[in-house]
Amino acid sequence: MLPYQTLVLQFEFPFDCDKVFEWWTELEPKGYVGLTLKKIEVIEKTENSARVLTRWSYLGFHFSLEEKLEILSKRKWVWYSHFLGIPAKESFSLIERKNGCTLVINSVMTPQGFFKKLLFLLIGWYWRRVDVIEWNSAARACLYELSQR
Repeated sequence: MLPYQTLVLQFEFPFDCDKVFEWWTELEPKGYVGLTLKKIEVIEKTENSARVLTRWSYLGFHFSLEEKLEILSKRKWVWYSHFLGIPAKESFSLIERKNGCTLVINSVMTPQGFFKKLLFLLIGWYWRRVDVIEWNSAARACLYELSQR
């Protein structure tokens, strides 16, 4: 396993898991815009999945990614994407607590081949640093928006 290949984050919310689930999976055009995530456009949506085009600004570059959301249940969902040809799988799970909900994000990037592994070794630490900042920003936005409802 390469350094930085797996990232696990956990966030606590003082809200019902159903509300947290809705916020993280709603895909609204006016929804969350982050530090690097600038826009989400739904290409195709079914009851349990969606294909979206995400627009990003990263290291001064602007680019788009086609990503897939798969909803496994009201407590688990997965995002699949490829960044610079490196597959990423981000699994989300919600855990009920007495006074709220815990969100666990497990992100795994699996570079294949010598060049992509070398690329990941060189800049994977930076990608993961940006991921941590972005997910923390999203969690703060979720906390703020749900507290306003």
